[in-house]
Amino acid sequence: MKKIVLVGCGNIGSRHLQALTKLSGQVVVDIVENYSKSIILAKSRLEETKYNEKYFKFNWHKDFQTLDGNSDLVIIATLSESRVILIEKLLKIGYSRFLIEKLVCQSTAEYKHLLKIIKKFNAKGWVNTRCRYFKSYQKIKQIYKNSNKISLNMISGDTGLSTGAIHYIDLFSWILNSKEIKLNGDLLFDETYKNKRGKNFIEFGGTIIGSNKKKSVLTLSHFPGTPSLYVTINDGKHQIVIDEYNEKILYSDFKKFQFKLEHVSTLTTEIVNDIIKKDNCLLPTLNDSFNHHSEIFKIFSKQLGKIKNKKIKKCPIT
Repeated sequence: MKKIVLVGCGNIGSRHLQALTKLSGQVVVDIVENYSKSIILAKSRLEETKYNEKYFKFNWHKDFQTLDGNSDLVIIATLSESRVILIEKLLKIGYSRFLIEKLVCQSTAEYKHLLKIIKKFNAKGWVNTRCRYFKSYQKIKQIYKNSNKISLNMISGDTGLSTGAIHYIDLFSWILNSKEIKLNGDLLFDETYKNKRGKNFIEFGGTIIGSNKKKSVLTLSHFPGTPSLYVTINDGKHQIVIDEYNEKILYSDFKKFQFKLEHVSTLTTEIVNDIIKKDNCLLPTLNDSFNHHSEIFKIFSKQLGKIKNKKIKKCPIT
């Protein structure tokens, strides 16, 4: 029997829930959510999904008080605000394996505290920067596996940088097998935008530039406008241009293949199976993703401080 705890079943959490119905064998899912609209959404998405109900049991909880501390994995699908506090409570109850949505939290100080308590409880956590599980990006990684330097450029028209940047920072690092990156946010716009996930969160536009020690370069740009997302990768020998939004490869100088944009409702099934079978997966661990998060907090907190003319301790991004 597989036992999974899902904390938060809003838009992303309910997609995780759909993915859990694709697991084989007997599955028990404990869902923790106290917001009625999220519960309604999750139950409606369960009804949309075909699965054999005799193999699945869903237990609904308003808080942690009725949890028993026993599971193969806990999926944390809440917003970034107060997420570290939630994980600390779950560690004290007895849980030890976590799949965590990004951004993990809202400051480097919070992240350092999370790493400290994860180590204290001998636990493990992985960050759901899911591009690593796209079959298309796995093929692309193989094409560039012998490249010492690459440039990776992403430009979007509907996903703000505070939401989307982490995916492509991780993709860049994964292709190069390098965890370290330095980011520069001097080209971010001097204004913020509404974040669709709530009034307590903001979005940024403009351009981020990143590089590693071997002089590979990453540029990430967001200009609010028509929904779009383009990724270009070049190592001087091979180039590929991807239209992620329309699932097309616009240009490549090697054999073309179809680019497929894969979704949480499918990818999470594979991720959960890997963690249960191997106690590991393709996703970065919390330690692996620390540098990426701390660089993100550095540039966005600096920019927000410039806009508001004050020091920012926790950056309201998610």
